[in-house]
Amino acid sequence: MHIKLAFIFWAVMVAIAIANGCFGQSVVSRIIGDYGSHLYRTFFIIAVIFAFSRAYVLKTSGPGPWYSPVYAGVQWLVSSIVFEFIFGHYVFGLPWERIVSEYRITDGRLWSLVLASEVVAPLTWAYIINT
Repeated sequence: MHIKLAFIFWAVMVAIAIANGCFGQSVVSRIIGDYGSHLYRTFFIIAVIFAFSRAYVLKTSGPGPWYSPVYAGVQWLVSSIVFEFIFGHYVFGLPWERIVSEYRITDGRLWSLVLASEVVAPLTWAYIINT
């Protein structure tokens, strides 16, 4: 398995997500509003996840076992959730309720789509590349 490589890919995606979040809050929200900025940030990071997933699958997978893309997707998902709660609360000082509110898709919060893309993207690319 490519545990270290999957973690490196995830860490770079997190750095891009943080930069994207800062840019979205400081620049994009002034142009298209807070919710428009939320949509921009969400779909931008999903595109990044799909791009990195493709690169990861091309680097690690060949015909045969699917364990590498499955493992990467699950590792990215768990890492993101842990990071969101730990970093969000203890570094950014966000209250737990604010962090949990990002998971409420019924309130228009789309963080769940980002998390789902972390699992779906590597599997999608593995399927496309191996068929």
